[in-house]
Amino acid sequence: MADFSAINRPNLLNPDGSMSLAEYRRKERALEESCRQFEGQVFGKLWKDMMKSARTIGGEERKREYGALEDTVVEMVSEHLSENQGIGVWKVLYDSLHKQLPEPVEATT
Repeated sequence: MADFSAINRPNLLNPDGSMSLAEYRRKERALEESCRQFEGQVFGKLWKDMMKSARTIGGEERKREYGALEDTVVEMVSEHLSENQGIGVWKVLYDSLHKQLPEPVEATT
């Protein structure tokens, strides 16, 4: 696995190195949303490439009169799938990246 520790990241923690529970939950939700969006983008690109390959293999080298509409439909379906259960890539990515979040500090009263 690659070591990304040398990448300069913005400091997501409080000055004392802690993160509140509310901030931790917000970052978890943002990470999940980003992973789902990434899955949708990858799935859409894969689907478009498969359709292009199928047209090439089938000998259907024609002008795509509704090409923009086809691409839009693929993007919309991919987005819809990733917003629901998706194909599972987002969860693998999320689980991998979630380990990088620092542990939250309980609020003291």
